Amino acid sequence: MTEGRRLRDRLVRPNWSLNFKLTVALVMAAVITVGVYFVATALEAYFAQVLFLSEQAKTEAVNEKYHDFRMFVWEKKVIPTDTDILKEWVDDEHYTQLLIYDNQHDLFSAGYVVDTNDTSGLQNENSTLAANKEAVAHLSVNDVRIDTSEFTTDLYNQIVTFGDGKNYYVYINVNREKQWYAIMNVMKVLLAAIVFLLVVLMYNSSMLRRVIRLSEEVGEISLGDLQREIHPGADDEIGKLAHSVDDMRDSLLETMDKEKAAWDANAQLITAMSHDIRTPLTSLIGYLDIIDGKKFETEEELQKYISSCRDKAFQLKDLSDQLFRYFLVFGNPGQERPLEEMDAGILFQQILVEHAGEATSYGKGVQLDYTIPEGSMIRVDLSAVQRLFDNLFSNIMKYADSRWPVEIRAYREGNRVMLTLSNHIWEEAQKVESTQIGVKTCKRICEELHGTFHAIEEGNIYTTEVGFPVVAEDFVKEG
Repeated sequence: MTEGRRLRDRLVRPNWSLNFKLTVALVMAAVITVGVYFVATALEAYFAQVLFLSEQAKTEAVNEKYHDFRMFVWEKKVIPTDTDILKEWVDDEHYTQLLIYDNQHDLFSAGYVVDTNDTSGLQNENSTLAANKEAVAHLSVNDVRIDTSEFTTDLYNQIVTFGDGKNYYVYINVNREKQWYAIMNVMKVLLAAIVFLLVVLMYNSSMLRRVIRLSEEVGEISLGDLQREIHPGADDEIGKLAHSVDDMRDSLLETMDKEKAAWDANAQLITAMSHDIRTPLTSLIGYLDIIDGKKFETEEELQKYISSCRDKAFQLKDLSDQLFRYFLVFGNPGQERPLEEMDAGILFQQILVEHAGEATSYGKGVQLDYTIPEGSMIRVDLSAVQRLFDNLFSNIMKYADSRWPVEIRAYREGNRVMLTLSNHIWEEAQKVESTQIGVKTCKRICEELHGTFHAIEEGNIYTTEVGFPVVAEDFVKEG
């Protein structure tokens, strides 16, 4: 995943933590659970009305109970004072209320008692029962046990003939809906709990799927598939972990690419160096064999071979010095250089004057144009800067044509200190195939010092340009 795509994903997705998401999931689960509970309550009331509280359902239920009660009284020859037998019947008939009375008092009362706060469906039957009791209450003890002339018969209040052959007033009510409500109350709680758990489990499952996917992707990477891309998903803690793993994968790929590039560069360097070293070394061995075998005729010829051996030895020394400087710079790629602030106006003046004097002693003409003002502070490593200019002037000594002066300019341009070295290339040097070790070393040093390095060859003129940033505080003051 590229950095641009990763940044775009982070901008598109809001930064919501897992705790916040869990809280939202719990609130949603609670809202959905309450909604389901109220829907179930509405369905409960609807089906209770249809199945138990409608006029038809109530009529069928009460008439069925009266039929069963009359059959029970006839078969058992029950009289109102047989309380145990009557209570046994009432116990078997769940949610049934039974009341037996005459004009004097209540003879028997048992069964399901409806909550006095629950008046649904009871107003008519209770008012009829009260009217019947009032109608027979004025009768004296000597009057008949019941007076059917003033008794109002309805669905709930009827006259039943008992085992003693006498008629009595009977009140029967059936409340089967109470059983329905009891069952539905338990079912509503269970349903609400199941819905709540399902919503929470759905959230947990989504989080678990992301963790499992991340684990699988990391597992594939650990098996060597570094091209396997990590999909972070949402930008929460899991997403940030996925981003970190993907960043680590990218860093590992980048490190491996750099190591491969360094390995290839070193392999090319070793190949080139082996060729460059083998040529003077072969010549040196040949001259030494001539000297050792006394295959020379005059003393002058001997001195010529000795001088050639000395030249080849210095050539080998120069190659080994270049190789040493190269590995000194490239040997510790992860090590940061300690930088210190120095006055570029004083530092480069001293360095350029010293090297210009050395070049002059070797017969090289130098034209120095130095305009860097004092107080231009830069952050550099002094030893690294010295190695940089040692390499630059070493190349000048070897490849610059002495017929033309070496032009050196040092100046400040905005927030940068610039140095350019330009020389004509010696014709014989143009025929020598260079390994570019010195150039690579100089470029690497400048990069580590946060500077710039450019080497340009146009025709027989070779120009090197080096730049270092001025410390920001100094640049602001100057501006």
